[in-house]
Amino acid sequence: MPRRISSPTRRVSILDFSTAVIGFVAMSILAGVLAAALVLPGIAVAGLAAKSTIEVFDSLPAELEFQGLPQASNIYFNDGETLIATFFDQNRIVVPLEEISPWIQKAVVAVEDKRFWTHNGVDGEGLIRAIVHNASTGETQGASTLTQQLVKNILVNAARDAGDDEAVAAATEVSAARKLGEARRALALEAKYNEELGTECTADPHVDCGKEQVLEQYLNIAQFGRSVYGVEAASMLYFGKSAAELNAIEAATMAGITQNPYKWDPLRFPDNATERRNVVLSVMREQDIITETEYQEYIATPIEETLDVHEPKFSCVASVDAPFFCDYVTKVITNDPFFEGKGKEYLYYGADIVTTLDLTMQRIANEELRKAIPPTDPTGIANALVALEPSTGHILAMAQNRDFNPTPENTGQTAINYAVDNAYGGSRGFSPGSTFKVILLAEWLEEGHSFEQAVSGEIREWPSDSWKASCIGPAPFAGQASWKPTNVNDTGSKQQTALSATAWSINTSYIAMTNQLDLCGVRDMAERLGFQRADGKDFEVVPSATLGTQNASPLTMAVVGATIANDGIRCEPRSIKSITTLDGVEIAVPPDSCERVIESKIAKGVQYGMTQVITAGSGTAAKLSGGRQAAGKTGTAQNNTHLWFLGFTPQLATVVWTGHPDHDVPIQYIRINGVYYTYGYGGSVSGPVWKKFMDRALAGKPNIAMPYGPPAGLGWLPLEVPDIIGKTEEEARNLINDAGFMWLVSPVVVFDESVPNNTVIEQSVLPGESLAPGATIVYKRTMSTLPDWWFTWPATWDPCVAPKSWWGSSWPPSDWGPADGWDSSGCVAPEPTPTPTPSPS
Repeated sequence: MPRRISSPTRRVSILDFSTAVIGFVAMSILAGVLAAALVLPGIAVAGLAAKSTIEVFDSLPAELEFQGLPQASNIYFNDGETLIATFFDQNRIVVPLEEISPWIQKAVVAVEDKRFWTHNGVDGEGLIRAIVHNASTGETQGASTLTQQLVKNILVNAARDAGDDEAVAAATEVSAARKLGEARRALALEAKYNEELGTECTADPHVDCGKEQVLEQYLNIAQFGRSVYGVEAASMLYFGKSAAELNAIEAATMAGITQNPYKWDPLRFPDNATERRNVVLSVMREQDIITETEYQEYIATPIEETLDVHEPKFSCVASVDAPFFCDYVTKVITNDPFFEGKGKEYLYYGADIVTTLDLTMQRIANEELRKAIPPTDPTGIANALVALEPSTGHILAMAQNRDFNPTPENTGQTAINYAVDNAYGGSRGFSPGSTFKVILLAEWLEEGHSFEQAVSGEIREWPSDSWKASCIGPAPFAGQASWKPTNVNDTGSKQQTALSATAWSINTSYIAMTNQLDLCGVRDMAERLGFQRADGKDFEVVPSATLGTQNASPLTMAVVGATIANDGIRCEPRSIKSITTLDGVEIAVPPDSCERVIESKIAKGVQYGMTQVITAGSGTAAKLSGGRQAAGKTGTAQNNTHLWFLGFTPQLATVVWTGHPDHDVPIQYIRINGVYYTYGYGGSVSGPVWKKFMDRALAGKPNIAMPYGPPAGLGWLPLEVPDIIGKTEEEARNLINDAGFMWLVSPVVVFDESVPNNTVIEQSVLPGESLAPGATIVYKRTMSTLPDWWFTWPATWDPCVAPKSWWGSSWPPSDWGPADGWDSSGCVAPEPTPTPTPSPS
């Protein structure tokens, strides 16, 4: 809370009063208002103006709102020690007087206010000297004490904090009113501190008197160079050491800067800084702070030899290991409603922010991404990785193969965080492709379907009225064109189980599965698992969502994976573990937030399906070393533009994305980092990066078992057999597959001229009966024209064996010609079975 400093209860002393009056007169002289008074002695002027000046002086405000000083805030990895970056509006680290070297204390007092220890906040002698100098030379010489400079800095900081430009201008203008106001507040400030702490200063390095309180505050508030404030931050910048360790020559360098922080900056203008340092050293010699020998030695020392520059890791640009995660954290702090708009205060007014990021995992992620694709690869292809702890949602790694630069100079630099949503500094997202199938699988299982159910892999034309979307209405896509999607390279696939379709990521099969679901349920499942569009728009309820056409960020897909890994409990992603102000006050941060969104058995079912991707499907290249069990899902967007791998173990969920960040560039017939890809796939490009990261990140961690089969009772209910009699073969096959069964065509073909060719005339199981999911239904079909063998018998065929396409019950046909070339003379009739002779009784 701000500290209010009131006017002292005692009357202003004659010296203080005279000093204030002289200050007023001096500034009036400078303004040209009291030019005639220059010929009068100072005290006489004070006497002539005594009454009116007392009234003016007493009417000036003495109160001072003293708020905490802006200080640097530090963002750390989850160990609370390793620095990610530093943020500051004013680079400052506040330290107590006992942690400030006596050398810098003495140097500052010597050059800025040599009568500091004897005046009461305003230096009358200094003012008189300044008046004479200004009047005789026409130049302006200041006479502000350290206390007055402290007052000015407090007022300027308060005005800047409030965003009050007018108050800033008032606190810095060159005017008699401003100088007189400073003097009034300086006297009040010292009186206040003297009243609180006393006027007797001892040899104790701790503050034990009013003057030392003023000195401590001044040394922490003063500017010591470009964007560096206070002796501690300046000492760390210029010499790589704390202010407590400064020696005499270093103290002289720093003490000289405050008069003009730009001109005397030793990093920008070392020659200027040398000149000013030597002036300070001369003053220190004159006041017997250093000896003549020391003085000669110090001025002969090049300033460059004394410097040991340690630039602070200012902002995310300076972060070596995690600049994009750093940027994400700053946006969480400033945008999250939890912080009630105070996030900027935590970033720029001194706090230690401990994040969830794991240093080891982050460095592994950086290495593996860049080894796979260097930042400046001529293709412009990028990659990104996010790793979460499923049980908490803590972000453990967030990286990409780019250098962080708000003003990028080449394709290897960007300020866009490819791992997160647009609202948090990311792009508009990327098509997640087949990684979206894990969401469809969860909905499939939750709706009572099973892995054993058969699904069609054929290329089919899906009418718009075949899709269900209850949240839109009974005919959600009426009037729209039909949809005829395919797999990679425009191919279809065979009939197979839902498990096989998952393992091999068959688009056409998953479209057939989704057609049996309510698309509104798919949307709801997506949102429950943590899916959201990177552009912040609502999920579109459309059939094409099946193929992952709605762009998402890697962080979003990592949340989806982590929810499944956590047995159906979704934890919101968290990046901040704690915020502590520099005076030890704990600031509340968004707590871990986890809730069950799907049943455990559904999540375990999806886990099982995803294990098959790695063990026997499209993701075998991601199989972890040492027999470690894992689950995963490959993802390849349309035309191979974005390649994903989403996978997890129970303790770590990780997503890797690869693609062009600016355009949908097909990764086809392309060479990336020396490797040629005819077609790039999630399993072949992103999968190996995922594997390398996971192998290293989980080294030494326990190998926790994954499900080796679907949970008991998951979709085992029998299914009803459809009626396929009279259907075409294509219709019958689709009906059988859509009902969850396999079809098998009988080799027996029935000749029937009364029905179209290839019409189903018989099925092995009657319609309406129940069968286990995935069971096989055999059907017979018709032909309406006689086969070629009916007329001409192939020479290589056995005339005694009926052709497979023979529809009769005995061979040869009784009404047959027979065919040309058919000769049964070589056929041997089977010997009759002998009748057994009864045994004698």
